[in-house]
Amino acid sequence: MTPPDILTVLGHDLKAPLNAVVSYLEIMQNRIMGESLDPYMPILEKSMVRLHQMRQLITDVVAWSRTRDPSTPRNPTSRDISEIARLILERYWKEALARNITLSADIEDDIIMDTGAGEIDLLIGQLIDNAVKYNREDGQVCLTLKKAGDRIAIEVADTGIGMTGEEQSRLFHEFVRIKNEKTRDIWGTGLGLAIVKQIVGLYGGTVSVRSEPDRGTTFSITLPLRWSASQPVSEDIVL
Repeated sequence: MTPPDILTVLGHDLKAPLNAVVSYLEIMQNRIMGESLDPYMPILEKSMVRLHQMRQLITDVVAWSRTRDPSTPRNPTSRDISEIARLILERYWKEALARNITLSADIEDDIIMDTGAGEIDLLIGQLIDNAVKYNREDGQVCLTLKKAGDRIAIEVADTGIGMTGEEQSRLFHEFVRIKNEKTRDIWGTGLGLAIVKQIVGLYGGTVSVRSEPDRGTTFSITLPLRWSASQPVSEDIVL
């Protein structure tokens, strides 16, 4: 997408939640429902949801902008990806518990990888976020990390709503949200998997997806353990 296209989409996606928050605050300012705070609590909660959505959109746009430029300095350092993955999974326990979704992990210990600050954290987080968000009640999400020679293999599998082949073909495009009867009430920025694709490309990795409607989705990623400034940018995506 060109910069003008990005600004147009961003402006559109920020306008709706911003207008909603302004309307909610005007109701409170004018005391339309009386002086007591209690009737306004649902409005405050809705305002917080909208504000969180705007913050997430801005966060994703910044991450997407940074990762889409191969010339951005990476400054990689050796990090324990095994421990990072476990910490990321913990972030989603509360959200998963609220919907009775089981989170599990099969993580090999002491996987050390050269990575820029926050990039692999962001990649794994985006995949788990999607796996929980697009799952069903009483579903399952499994995160697997293993060494595979001189690479790391990352897999996130869920028992969620799944996708058709046509929907999969659009997954990694910017600002694309899969819209159907099952996803219409699920909010997202449309940038998460575009960010995943760009990070994988920067590290010369591969990403593949397997999915069937009503049977779940599995994302599989491989990345080199050692990073080099001359690492070729890859766009190896298998659907």
